[in-house]
Amino acid sequence: MAKICIPLLLLAALVAVVIGFEDRRPRADFVYVHMSDLFTLDPQKMSYQHDLRMAKAIYEPLVAIDPRGGVVPAAAESWEVSDDDLRWTFRLRDDLRFTNGDPVTSEDFKYAWRRGLLPDSAGPYSSFFWVIKGAEPFATWREAALALHADPDSRDEIVAGGRIDPAEADRILAETPEETLQRTWRRFDETVGVETPDDRTIVIELERPLAYLLDYVAFMTWSPVHRPTLEAATTVDAATGRLREDPAWAKPGRLVGNGPYELVRWRYQRDCRIERSRHYWNRDAVPLDTIEAVVIEDPNTAIMAFLAGEVDWMPDVTAEQKSDLLAQRQAYDERHADTIAQGLAAGESIDDILAALPTPEAGERRNLHALDAFGTDYFQVFCGPELFDGRPNPMSDPRVRRALALAIDKQAISERVTKVGENPAPTLVPPESVPGYTGPEGLPFDPERARAELDAAGWIRGDDGVRRNAEGDAFPTIEILYSTGSPRYRGNSLALRDMWRRELSIPTEIRGRPGKDYREKVEKGEYMVSRGGWFGDYGDPTTFLDMHRTGDSNNHRDYSNPAFDRLLEQAAVENDPAKRFEILAEAERIVVEEDLPVIPIVTYKTLYMYEPGRVRGITHHPRLEQHPARWRIEEN
Repeated sequence: MAKICIPLLLLAALVAVVIGFEDRRPRADFVYVHMSDLFTLDPQKMSYQHDLRMAKAIYEPLVAIDPRGGVVPAAAESWEVSDDDLRWTFRLRDDLRFTNGDPVTSEDFKYAWRRGLLPDSAGPYSSFFWVIKGAEPFATWREAALALHADPDSRDEIVAGGRIDPAEADRILAETPEETLQRTWRRFDETVGVETPDDRTIVIELERPLAYLLDYVAFMTWSPVHRPTLEAATTVDAATGRLREDPAWAKPGRLVGNGPYELVRWRYQRDCRIERSRHYWNRDAVPLDTIEAVVIEDPNTAIMAFLAGEVDWMPDVTAEQKSDLLAQRQAYDERHADTIAQGLAAGESIDDILAALPTPEAGERRNLHALDAFGTDYFQVFCGPELFDGRPNPMSDPRVRRALALAIDKQAISERVTKVGENPAPTLVPPESVPGYTGPEGLPFDPERARAELDAAGWIRGDDGVRRNAEGDAFPTIEILYSTGSPRYRGNSLALRDMWRRELSIPTEIRGRPGKDYREKVEKGEYMVSRGGWFGDYGDPTTFLDMHRTGDSNNHRDYSNPAFDRLLEQAAVENDPAKRFEILAEAERIVVEEDLPVIPIVTYKTLYMYEPGRVRGITHHPRLEQHPARWRIEEN
């Protein structure tokens, strides 16, 4: 800890700068750290963990995930399902209110889901809504209609691609964009399986049975939005009929949510503050009046803020000293091993046990918590035939991607880079994380086989040490893109660079970009290899597999394999749970053993920092569904 032990006055000064003491509001009841700023508070467009965590405070979907990973009622007080498992009826609570006092009705949910489905405003999880009957054809029709109005000359190409039939294309071209828009609303009501028979009832008709539907609709993308706010922020492009939204609707002073908290401040790259909503239906059960997330990009400064008492919880400890911190926690656990074991055997929570133990001695700590997570750290490889700058892409060949994967020593990365005891990941779905599911073996660390794969792909190493193809072109320099702000991302990227240089004789460099810039480049496919990671959104293997489906909104790799897509379709209609898992295991095998659009590195272990006797409501379940409405502070 010597590297972060600095004079107290200097520490206090640094923390004051980070937290922003010039703001005259009192310290929030609960303060936690964001390693980077929020990307968005639009529930239909978010995908990053810290966005989704904040969304749980501001919005509330039909159901929620409890601290043990089960489904509990939220905005819906009850539900029932038809005998064929295709028709789900949800009954809303009668006292639901938005933060401005307006009632929350079934139409608000329907409006939000339609918005999430429309290509005009769709986000990374728009395909989540495709489980609804007629949703995917509706989205495809709308996308074709927008393309036709934008470029009437594309009519034959759009029809030939099967996106729309000729008669419908001609009808769209014969009407104005405004007429098409009005028909869009009617088409949704007539063809998409969402009904609102009254203000408190919403009915979903599915394309096919979905065993995990309740878990699915607990995801924040299914949250309602305040229709008057969105309509005031929306304009229509007169030429194409495309809806344009002002993203400022999701900022303080304009955002209206239905969750337990209200957004009162969001200062770019600084902080985000929420206050308990006066109108939330379960307001009396929400422990904290105010919560604030502060942006501290430097991991060491974040630890200093925690030690100074200005931060109550660090959700992601990434400082270079994390292995030393973990060793201190292990030393504490070893000294109290018998007491901890007895408490766990008696059914006590680890936090209760730790809080009752003596104060840590020198070289020990109990405020660091290493938790297994339902997530995988990986690197993704762009698979399209051409790179973003027009050059041929050698990694469009799966043999090259397999070579890259086989040349990575994941155990070495775990031991020397991440240093928190994470298990090397042979697969995308964390082993034993989904009851009843057994994934494939994945690829080993095998440099000799990796070089053979490159040779088979036609990239032969010459006497000068350079790999060239049959035309004599040298293998291009691979650039690994990563987001700055975490030593982990840079460290993992450096490890891959060195391994590919050493084992494959492939020139490799790394390039770090700020979070938003990194995300934009990934979403546009402007990269060769980039770091990534995925936390499961619901308790089924498809939460890790669907993002590789052709055209999926989270498929930023330009990856497509019809055989993989067919397996997902087969699994979707298979009613036998065991057979369904076998089909999904084969689909995962294609991804992690043959095609490698992503290369799994390690199964995440998340490091939290908080005082177990003071901070309560933090779950240790691998889903890590941390809900702000459950957090509380207990002062001794």
